[in-house]
Amino acid sequence: MLEIEDLNISIGAHQIVSLEHLSIPAGRRLGLVGESGSGKTMTAMSIIGLLPREAVVTGSIKFSGVEMVNRPERELSNFRGSEIGTIFQDPLRALNPTMRVGKQVGEALRLHNTVPNKGVKQRTVELLDQVQLPDSAALARRYPHQLSGGQQQRVLIAMAIACNPKLLIADEPTTALDVTVQKEILELLARLSAERGMAVLFVSHDLGVIQSISDHVAVLYGGSLVETGPTDQIVGSPRHRYTEALINVNPGHPEDIAASLGKPLITIKGSVPPLGAFLSGCRFRGRCPHEVDTCATEPPITEMPDAHSFKCWNPVPTTISLAPGEAGLAKESP
Repeated sequence: MLEIEDLNISIGAHQIVSLEHLSIPAGRRLGLVGESGSGKTMTAMSIIGLLPREAVVTGSIKFSGVEMVNRPERELSNFRGSEIGTIFQDPLRALNPTMRVGKQVGEALRLHNTVPNKGVKQRTVELLDQVQLPDSAALARRYPHQLSGGQQQRVLIAMAIACNPKLLIADEPTTALDVTVQKEILELLARLSAERGMAVLFVSHDLGVIQSISDHVAVLYGGSLVETGPTDQIVGSPRHRYTEALINVNPGHPEDIAASLGKPLITIKGSVPPLGAFLSGCRFRGRCPHEVDTCATEPPITEMPDAHSFKCWNPVPTTISLAPGEAGLAKESP
């Protein structure tokens, strides 16, 4: 479905993103996680060509076998909405405040000639029903400001899935929502993915949210992919020190929060450096409490069983046996 190879995104003299490989098979859900400034949104938007004009993109992004990098804008616009749906982070900014929400959902249908004009209204109501909005026919006549944040987000989802896309890009779609609505939105996206066989790229800074919706996880730091693999392996047995840090700073379940009351919150030292300020070698160097001398050089990719890989000179200890004969691998990690 989606294959990314040797992707590099630069603005001026600064490299924003550098990915060796990332893929999403049809019907699978990949979570892209990292702190703000890690390059998550730039990576996601590069797929559909929605980057700043000054951005220079090299490498390969193939969607259903079609190369997307440096594709003419007119051709890219044919993919947006019809083949690739997008849910943006802030629904109130993404929705047109002067248009009724039903008309905005219908506009996507008209633009891509998905249904005849006489059937747009009925299909719009059906889409609003599918995202579980109450009294959808009446709600379609409202303006965005008349809806709650959760309802606005559901309208955006209805717009994104209107043309039955093969891939859905969800860029921090639950950040501004309370936990109850957040859970409902995540369950809705998982259900729609399963029902439609739709691949999902879910972007978030919250590994807990990623865990609840994704079957695979890609951890991004400083524009570099530091660890990828099945969600249960990444969360249950992380190898890269940055992944471990993201897990440790997540409060977790209510019972975990209760047990931590009165104790200092765990944080990651410092913050993501600005462009041009990353140290050589591992980009997490300088913030990592487990840094060793070799971290000053670029770590190799270590391949583990079940499509789990990471780049770290001093990984989290594990007793899992690695595949013999692979470059940079040992029978047992320290």
